[in-house]
Amino acid sequence: MYRNQKNQVRHLTKQEYVALKTLCRLSKNLYNATLYAIRQYYFTEKKYLRYESAYHALKDNENYKFLNTDIAQQTMKVVDRNFKSFFALISKAKQGDYKFSNIKLPHYLPKDGYFMLIIPRFTVKDGYFTVPMSNAFKKEFGTVNLPFPKNLDKKQVKEIRIIPKHNCKFFEIDFVYIQEQQTMQLNPNNALGIDLGLDNLATCVTNTGASFIVDGKKLKSINQWYNKENARLQSIKDKQGIKGLTNRQYRLLTKRNNRVNYYMNKTARIIVNYCIQNNIGNIVVGYNLDWKRNINIGSCNNQNFTQIPHGNLRVKMKSLCERYGINYVEQEESYTSQADFFANDTLPVYNADNPQEYNFRGKRISRGQYRTYQGTIINADCNGALNILRKSNLVDLRVLQARGCLNQPERIRVA
Repeated sequence: MYRNQKNQVRHLTKQEYVALKTLCRLSKNLYNATLYAIRQYYFTEKKYLRYESAYHALKDNENYKFLNTDIAQQTMKVVDRNFKSFFALISKAKQGDYKFSNIKLPHYLPKDGYFMLIIPRFTVKDGYFTVPMSNAFKKEFGTVNLPFPKNLDKKQVKEIRIIPKHNCKFFEIDFVYIQEQQTMQLNPNNALGIDLGLDNLATCVTNTGASFIVDGKKLKSINQWYNKENARLQSIKDKQGIKGLTNRQYRLLTKRNNRVNYYMNKTARIIVNYCIQNNIGNIVVGYNLDWKRNINIGSCNNQNFTQIPHGNLRVKMKSLCERYGINYVEQEESYTSQADFFANDTLPVYNADNPQEYNFRGKRISRGQYRTYQGTIINADCNGALNILRKSNLVDLRVLQARGCLNQPERIRVA
């Protein structure tokens, strides 16, 4: 399976920075030139200009000649893939599986923009790899040597991407490598239900009644710190009449994104490691389509909830589950926080076109507490996680329902 490691390019000399910036501009120019050729052919012939034909039409382009051949061809192939996706959507729309109104032709990149460099072949020497470039470019701008990660085997790395960030203020480098799947022989009759939230980032309950909560208060604190500091910088910028993001705002945003990404990586690893250690072969995550759009839980909570990338966490968990052979399921979760798990309340699916009111035997008596039909007080998010698990119909939960109670959840704080 393919994996991806992201690093930030640091300690560039001025000459190296200018060289990378110029290469990214040339890559953007070639992207737009390729896109123009394919679009014009489509407008006149109503046919798709294949990559091979586009290559022969653009191999004499000045941007193509100034770039390394491998990088130039990879840029053109990105345009080719984008147009293939465009025609695939048209085919789906003709079959009635997609709306024609949502299909748009691939757009041009901004005239003053930049595009990534995709490097399929490279050499590593003394812990550094040299960014490929044409002889003409090398004579004018010199070479660029970037560190190669010590934890990666160069034979397993299939592609390197140098990505300009924030209008080429700095660069991010992606190493795409192959990693063997480590399939674990876990019990398919065990499952972990997960209810995603804010203060309780991930409330996890198993079909045996064991439970834990990954704390989300630190993540909320990171976002609050970012919002407060960014508002202060914004007020200074407004007084000075500066438009666009400043360098300090870029650095602040990058730091915030790095901290949030680290938190999500750790959370996903905690959950998957728990499944491996406890022989759990299924993970069920509650999810509703467009659940953050038009949300109304108070202005402060709206801001905090929408800024936490739950989708990013789901992607990371899914990737780790594929690596270890754990069955990953995303389950529609409407009414799971209202229904009583132990009363086996019906779990309907919410219909926005025809909303219905349902009566449930239990009741959520406060933000964190749920009273079951028997009068037992349990954690409200644990009740939601169990209903998500019940709605998936993956495992038998009758024994746990007959028990009538849960283990007290352990709160895990991410370091």
